Amino acid sequence: MANIQIVGLRKQIEDAAILSNIDLEIDDGEYVVVVGPSGCGKSTLLRIVAGLEEASNGTVSLGGRDITHLPPAERGVAMVFQSYALYPNMTVRQNLGFALKMAKRSASEIAAAVDKAAGILDIEHLLDRKPAALSGGQRQRVAIGRAIVRQPDLFLFDEPLSNLDTELRVKMRHEFLRLHKALKTTTLYVTHDQTEAMTLADRIVVLRAGKIEQVGTPDELFQRPANRFVAGFIGSPQMNFIDASVEAVSTDHLSVRLPQHGELVISGKSDGTVHAGDTVTLGIRPDDLVLTEGEGGISAVVDFVERMGGQSLVHLDMMDNGEQLLWQIHGDAAPAAGTVLRFDPGQTRSLHIFNADGAALLNRA
Repeated sequence: MANIQIVGLRKQIEDAAILSNIDLEIDDGEYVVVVGPSGCGKSTLLRIVAGLEEASNGTVSLGGRDITHLPPAERGVAMVFQSYALYPNMTVRQNLGFALKMAKRSASEIAAAVDKAAGILDIEHLLDRKPAALSGGQRQRVAIGRAIVRQPDLFLFDEPLSNLDTELRVKMRHEFLRLHKALKTTTLYVTHDQTEAMTLADRIVVLRAGKIEQVGTPDELFQRPANRFVAGFIGSPQMNFIDASVEAVSTDHLSVRLPQHGELVISGKSDGTVHAGDTVTLGIRPDDLVLTEGEGGISAVVDFVERMGGQSLVHLDMMDNGEQLLWQIHGDAAPAAGTVLRFDPGQTRSLHIFNADGAALLNRA
């Protein structure tokens, strides 16, 4: 068993809280991805689990064993860095086997482990080259191979694809999925790229300012965000947010009023306490905006259009306050700049409502 339990983890540097009371449990064989804005504590969390940084408080257990104060070499973890961290004066073969050599394994055991890892990663033909003679993708495979030969209980990845170009990133995502399916090793993966998170993760952890905002499957975070921050962070292009106020509340409907746009009746049961007069925010994803020819809804004028082949992103200015909306449509038949359009939020397939503190009141997905 290689499940992870993180309990009450804190990291304090002088007066700054880098991580605040992190509680997280990861199942054996699970692939968990940590996302969040720069400076939220993603890499610090990973480094504490790896033993490269000390926690100010809290515990980390792996497979039921407390590893909080163990040195990195005794934790049963292997970490792959953004910078690859290969020894430039060593061949690929020597890089792959270095950790086992330091552990005083036999030459035959090292050779077998290196050959096995090279086969898994399809780098047998690179074993006698040095890192300078490798491409970025090949170096990343070697870095992963160094982790594989150690047969760890836990893989840790710190933004491993951020130095690669777009095409190679897509290819390497597929490689990571293939690798995880083959090895079934518990994995904790940090990235700033939500596409990687949505593609790779069994579950995603969203961090903000050192605190966990939500943990869930990619679908759960996308369809049922716990708060406005998660709703705005997960999904590209970003969700539209529109200020409103509550007119009336019933068991299965909310009536809200948008400034200058009138009243909307929205079906769906609230997930939280809401009263008439409360200030709320509507959240609508750009591909969920629905055009209407009626009198109600939101009026907006087309500012400009980004044409992206099979789809277009229409930038709109709301006519009452000039705030922007994004409307994503398929095809290239986008309206011209200056066109006035009307949208009905009440008819959208997916709609989210957040209270004044940002907590989700309704997720209609």
